[in-house]
Amino acid sequence: MSLSKFCPKGTFHPALFLLLLCAVLAACQRSDTPYYRKDFTPEERKELAKTLTDGIGNYYQGSPGCQILLEEARQYDNTYALAYREIGVPYLKRGITAAFPHYYGKAADLDPMGWIGWRGYLYLYFYRDYERALTDFNRLDTITPGVVDYPQSTSVEFMRGICYLQLEQYEEAIDYFDRHIVHEDSVAGFDFMPAETFLFRGIALWRKGDLAEAQRSFETGIELESYNADLHYWLAKLYLEIGDRREAQRYLTLAKKAFDQGDYNRRPYVEEFYQLYAEDFTDLQEKM
Repeated sequence: MSLSKFCPKGTFHPALFLLLLCAVLAACQRSDTPYYRKDFTPEERKELAKTLTDGIGNYYQGSPGCQILLEEARQYDNTYALAYREIGVPYLKRGITAAFPHYYGKAADLDPMGWIGWRGYLYLYFYRDYERALTDFNRLDTITPGVVDYPQSTSVEFMRGICYLQLEQYEEAIDYFDRHIVHEDSVAGFDFMPAETFLFRGIALWRKGDLAEAQRSFETGIELESYNADLHYWLAKLYLEIGDRREAQRYLTLAKKAFDQGDYNRRPYVEEFYQLYAEDFTDLQEKM
């Protein structure tokens, strides 16, 4: 649109134009205008932070668009624990572990019930920091007394067992694995028991020196998962340990077959405890 419609030739005044422009801009900044607002109530800030965080589903995790939304959410509400947690996840998955303590620590401080168990899970599996993991699991128990929590869908009783196994405190490890077994049996039934519990329980029993109970633990796990490479492999090692090479060879053959079919324990992003590799079968075969 031409200014000549309002200002005939020769009558345009720059000062008048600037005055009109300022008036228009001032109108856009009025408090009752829904656009370009700078001031929000605390409730509005919390809602904006939640809306921005909900929007990350439209982006790949860790992408610039995703991280920008989360940073915006954090600016609107610096008490929103989920935003801190989500900012930290891509760093963790990409191996930039130095960023983890700040973001997950902040999330756990702001919402202990929601995130302290998750932080314990990460201390255990990503950092192999068993003491800190136990501290977080124990603190979670004080927040939710009488409840078995499952951060990252993993029982804290089971994870405590892993912590104590790695700390070579085998009695405590066995105790927590047994607690986990009793709880799982009560809520889901024995047939739905995770077989890996009997794998790690068997390893703890072996380390403690109870080979007979270790064998029974491995065999119970195989009853639950008949094609689990890890359980067959450890039974093969056990039979070799007690001098029964025939049974050792039989279980090693079954373990290798299951391994080749992909039926072995593993985790995304990090190595599983007592992770099996192809060379493990070669090494054990050479001892037969």
